[in-house]
Amino acid sequence: MTTNRTRSSIKNSAAALIGQLATIVLNFAVRTIFIKTLGAAYLGINGLFTNILSVLSFAEIGFGTAVIYAMYSPLAVHDEIKVAKLMNYYAKVYEGIGTFIFLAGLILIPFLDFFISDVSELPKELPALWIIYLLYLLNTSVSYFFNYKRSLIIASQNGHIDSLNQLYFNLLKGSLQIIALLVFRDFLSFLIIQIVCTFLGNYFISKKADRLFPFLASHKDKKIDKIDKDALKKNVFAMSFSKLGSVVITGVDDLLISKFAGIIVMGIYSNYLLLTNTIRIVFMQIMLPVTASVGNFAAQKSNEEAHQFFKKLFFINAYFAICCFTALSTLVNPFISLIWGKEYVFSAVITLLITFNFYLDRMRMTSQIFIDAKGLFWPIKWKSLFEAVVNLSFSFYFLLVLKWGVESVITATIISNLTTNIWWEPYVVFKYGFQKKVTQYYITLIKYTAVLIICYGIVTGLQSFFSDNFSGFIGKGITALIVPNIIIVLFYFRTGELRYTAGLIQNIINKKL
Repeated sequence: MTTNRTRSSIKNSAAALIGQLATIVLNFAVRTIFIKTLGAAYLGINGLFTNILSVLSFAEIGFGTAVIYAMYSPLAVHDEIKVAKLMNYYAKVYEGIGTFIFLAGLILIPFLDFFISDVSELPKELPALWIIYLLYLLNTSVSYFFNYKRSLIIASQNGHIDSLNQLYFNLLKGSLQIIALLVFRDFLSFLIIQIVCTFLGNYFISKKADRLFPFLASHKDKKIDKIDKDALKKNVFAMSFSKLGSVVITGVDDLLISKFAGIIVMGIYSNYLLLTNTIRIVFMQIMLPVTASVGNFAAQKSNEEAHQFFKKLFFINAYFAICCFTALSTLVNPFISLIWGKEYVFSAVITLLITFNFYLDRMRMTSQIFIDAKGLFWPIKWKSLFEAVVNLSFSFYFLLVLKWGVESVITATIISNLTTNIWWEPYVVFKYGFQKKVTQYYITLIKYTAVLIICYGIVTGLQSFFSDNFSGFIGKGITALIVPNIIIVLFYFRTGELRYTAGLIQNIINKKL
């Protein structure tokens, strides 16, 4: 059983990673052509409308995560009827959510100018804002009508199927968008291609789920039991607070940048978000397929065994986070300058704030996986509410009182991370998941952060010997990739966590994945 679980995790992670690497290359090609053909203002519009719709997506309130958790047990014991009941209920809820988001989005159309600080920044040839916004709205709402079956594929430890499906349609979308930009230089065609590929990707994964789980059709009229519905509603209610925090951090923050700093700054910031989100998505694709295995593991093993696995996973999490932060913080500005131009580069201070916030966010990953896998939604419910209040309070203070720019919302997010997420999430995992004290976790986190500081200091010092041209960037890149790995191995070569990680890597190599 353990071998199968490990094999599933490796297979899912490998497929996800390969898919993401191919998508990353294509996304950068699309972004580069987008900037060269349309410019920063269009980037700002893209970021603005994406974030407006991420706020509207609060309607989902974490329902998908709660349903995935609810499916772990029936899938483990092959209870097909219960799985079918959950999916039938899931389908109805998601159809309602998609309809609500579309109708709510329509209401916002007359108020689009409010979110832009200076309308004169918009290009004269830009199509009507309401047309552009409507296309973004369609792309978001249409995904809810087929997307729900993806959750069943992920919960059943078949995440590699979903990853490959996303890869195919991301490649199709990116290729067609590049053609539209180069040949027509048309933003509307760019958006229409996005809608069509979103719909087709969700439709095909839905049909794949029907083939993998034929019992769904046999029980399509089965209704969820009241006990299961009540349990699901309780978890969804708890998850709604987490969703609220996510909306404030990712959606509202970026709307504040557009409103107070300007649409051009929003466009520049979106480039940094693309880079950090690209690494974050790769990070999540490596780690998240493990969630289904953790759910399966937690259902069968003791709390002590789960705790030991948590420590190993946290080390892998920290290893990636340290290496990613070091590379991002030292390479992102030279990369943007070389690829898109110096006019798209923020100051070193703002860049360090963005990447440090990325590090804090990634260090939460292991706790988040165990919260989802163990279904600890209720004990964590108030955390995101406090996070949202702290974040918004400091954002408005920095923006309105201190008159800071884009760094306002980034600094506020760091403060909210430090005062809530970074300690609260592991506290819940240890108290309710492992029934253990969390003190040792905090000490371990501080040690990992000390290693991070050492890596950053040494890499920054070594990179000062390289020039700012392309060959210098290659030298800086090699330094940023090699040095953190050497330092981490030197600090942890005697630990069981590093041996476990090395064993996993060897397993992947042996299986030629």
